[in-house]
Amino acid sequence: MQNFETETTPYSRLSTIYDYVMRHVDYVHWAHYVSSLLARHKVKPNRVLDLACGTGSLAIELYRQKFDVLGADGCREMLDVAIEKARKLRYPIPFYHRNLLDLDDLPPCDAVLCLYDSINYLMSPEKIARALNEVHRIVNPNGVFVVDICTESNSRQYFCNMESEDSGDGFSYRRHSYYEKGVQYNKFDIHFEDTDEVVKEVHQQRIYSLETIEEILDKSPFEMVGAYGGFGYAPPTEFSDRVHFVLKK
Repeated sequence: MQNFETETTPYSRLSTIYDYVMRHVDYVHWAHYVSSLLARHKVKPNRVLDLACGTGSLAIELYRQKFDVLGADGCREMLDVAIEKARKLRYPIPFYHRNLLDLDDLPPCDAVLCLYDSINYLMSPEKIARALNEVHRIVNPNGVFVVDICTESNSRQYFCNMESEDSGDGFSYRRHSYYEKGVQYNKFDIHFEDTDEVVKEVHQQRIYSLETIEEILDKSPFEMVGAYGGFGYAPPTEFSDRVHFVLKK
């Protein structure tokens, strides 16, 4: 019998099982794709910053590709997992506790990344504009910002009243995903067996139209030099489930 329930902020407890929940994500492929975008736009970065780096999986793969990489995330618990993973691998990747709206004191970089639809967690165009200004401050001249978004097509295909459950070593969870009025919701109920605790987390992402994002980018200090549907090199369409943008300073 479950003893008690706890409601927590997004990722604060999911962090402990995040890598299990997201084990289907091919970070190796994503790192190679990012590398190809940098080469496509003739950027040879001395330093790469992975914003909203989560548990550090992408940063670790970029390090394996010989990039001088560092990571930053606004969730302390996710960052702690990233730090421990890099420590066990003996990878000297610096990690910083920073959110997308406050990048003070981060070192300047030749390439900044913000992937896996992390920008969708900013729930208004004004916040995205603020984040773009923050990133612009730390990108070196002629450097780039690579950012992706989750699209409405993605939300309707994969997050339209979907329910799933799974279990791992010492935990089980239920996930309910749905899309409503332009917002994608992911509700997690996580049961930790050792404490018999049920943790509830609700994640929300604003899903923006391509037109809205392009308007925000046009008003930003960056120049948009590339927009690609999915993990390819063709321009995005309304059927793309993910769009990568390459912005140049």
